[in-house]
Amino acid sequence: MLSVRCVECEADLPVGAGRGRPRRYCSRRCQARAYRRRREHGPTSTPRRVRDLPAPTGGDPRHRLVALAVEVADAGGLDAVSMRVLAQRAGLPAHAVYRHVRNRADLLAAMAEQITATRPPGAAPLPPDPRQRLERLAGDEWAMYRRHPWLLAVLATDRPPTGPAVLAMVDRVVAAFSGAGYDPAEAFRAYLALSGYIQGMALLIRREPVDTTDHAWWSATLNRLERTGRTRDRPWLAAAGQTRPDTDLDTWFQFGLRGLLDGLLHRPAR
Repeated sequence: MLSVRCVECEADLPVGAGRGRPRRYCSRRCQARAYRRRREHGPTSTPRRVRDLPAPTGGDPRHRLVALAVEVADAGGLDAVSMRVLAQRAGLPAHAVYRHVRNRADLLAAMAEQITATRPPGAAPLPPDPRQRLERLAGDEWAMYRRHPWLLAVLATDRPPTGPAVLAMVDRVVAAFSGAGYDPAEAFRAYLALSGYIQGMALLIRREPVDTTDHAWWSATLNRLERTGRTRDRPWLAAAGQTRPDTDLDTWFQFGLRGLLDGLLHRPAR
């Protein structure tokens, strides 16, 4: 018998009774995701396919499930991650997944913890100079959002996860500002300023793993602004037309980072 799949995530659908309209989505979540995609990108946009991932084997079951959830998020974005999808990808019944992960909030916190605890391969020790140390730490966090754009939605909230690895990431930045002469309270304020800049710039990182409409939108928008005369008295807007957000974003980030650290390290605020 020919299997029927969800048009959004391609999960197998249960065989219906043969009456009424055929089912198109495996869940209300997929139906809502398809609606948002059509509303934001138009009716001809393609679904975000999440490739079939092998079920993890060996090691701690919770660690394996969290690693699999990270792969799902990297492939399809944070909306693709659910307890049902995780159970399906792992080849486990849903109740078995809940033995190791309490709920989706616990899962997202564990995903953030696993990523922040992983050092990039071949990473050199942090330099002793506070300025160079802050540049390295900021660059590491920026690269983390580059690799996992969905992570920003987990960390940039008023109630972020507070696992050991996430707190250690904050510790390193606060310690660098303390080494530059800030007292503990001022060092935390400086951390908030630096983190706010990094996470604000990370909003510009493309969220869709594959988005063929971005360049077309960018070109069409610039053409419309030029056609309506809005670039005539705005040299900066004309200059922006010579850039590409997807390729120049790292340059923009480094430019702002240098200016921000120049201000923060010029003189401690005590």
